[in-house]
Amino acid sequence: MSLLAPARAIALVAALEFVYILDFMMLLPLGPDLAQALHFPVNRLGWLSVAYTLASVLAGLIAIRWLDRFDRKSALLVCIGLFGITTLLAVTADNLAALIVFRALAGLSGGPAIALGMALIADSIPPAQRGAAMGKVMLGFSLAAILGVPMALEVSHRGGWTAPFYVVASLIALVWLAAVLLLPAMRTHLGKAKSIVTPRSLLAQPAVRAACVIQALSQFSAFLIIPHFSAYFLLNLGFPRDRLGLLYFVGGLASLVAVQVAGRLNDKIGAMPVLIVAVLCFALGLTPFFGWGSWTLLLPFVLFMVSNAIRNVTLATVCSQVPAATERAGFMSLQNMVQDVAIALAALVASVLLSTTAAGQLSGMMLVASLALLSTFSLPWAMSVLLRRAPLELEAA
Repeated sequence: MSLLAPARAIALVAALEFVYILDFMMLLPLGPDLAQALHFPVNRLGWLSVAYTLASVLAGLIAIRWLDRFDRKSALLVCIGLFGITTLLAVTADNLAALIVFRALAGLSGGPAIALGMALIADSIPPAQRGAAMGKVMLGFSLAAILGVPMALEVSHRGGWTAPFYVVASLIALVWLAAVLLLPAMRTHLGKAKSIVTPRSLLAQPAVRAACVIQALSQFSAFLIIPHFSAYFLLNLGFPRDRLGLLYFVGGLASLVAVQVAGRLNDKIGAMPVLIVAVLCFALGLTPFFGWGSWTLLLPFVLFMVSNAIRNVTLATVCSQVPAATERAGFMSLQNMVQDVAIALAALVASVLLSTTAAGQLSGMMLVASLALLSTFSLPWAMSVLLRRAPLELEAA
């Protein structure tokens, strides 16, 4: 057997998305707790993202050449297994340097696992139904915010900063077991490739280059803000620490609804109108960093979360239709690499622009938010380029 039932593919990849996003996302709201426990300044939190994403880039360089040469199931089991082990290693860190090393190791396996998961969806779901399918897969992202991050905050509060890593590693083990039980051998893509997939061969295609540009702009703008949201709300705006989990719960609940609606709208009316809505939500979500409407922080945070959810499902839907079947895992690895480079660049830029005041607050956030806004407003242009350059690759989307 070499085909996977669509419902199983969606459920498995959504679960993988959940643990992958939670593993990465929980570090950001846990940042103040980690900084206190491991004795490092809060403005260095971005280095954890840099380590994770640069390691994922390195893994992607290798994965592009190799992932499409193996049975999808075997490759996915190896990547998920390594991801769980390296996530668990974080509990042994006793300083920032050690935590950076262990997060880098997790990044080496997490990125290829997600690339393979997205390839499974493209293998199993017809293009005309892929928007709705991607919306269901992105449930993992929303649930990570609704349930995962509040859980991590509460577990850390009660059991110390290492407790969330034990929980996430256990969840990854369950996903691995589900893949063992649910996945058939998936080899239909093997033996069809005319040449070896490489970064150069992929980037020679106009559609691939355009997809990389839009991915880079989206992730760069988002991760200029994401690592510093909780610290800015807590330290600069006086948001109560005990309500931080509720903030992420409400934001995640809103994004849960948004991805379902956006996925279906992508199939019905196309990507561009949906993307424009996401851009507008993103702009409104940045208002607290400009000192506008800081009296009510819930609505901007929700709009920011909704914007990212809509952008993710829209880009995933369009980009899933760019590669041929024999290039899917390699293309997804390239997309992950671009995403990781953009995230790392965002963290580096934010680290340069931000500083900590004598009172412990973040300074320079308005400049960072302005740069994020400029990058976001470039997204509709980038999408128009992608749609113009790839009418054939997008399978008449």
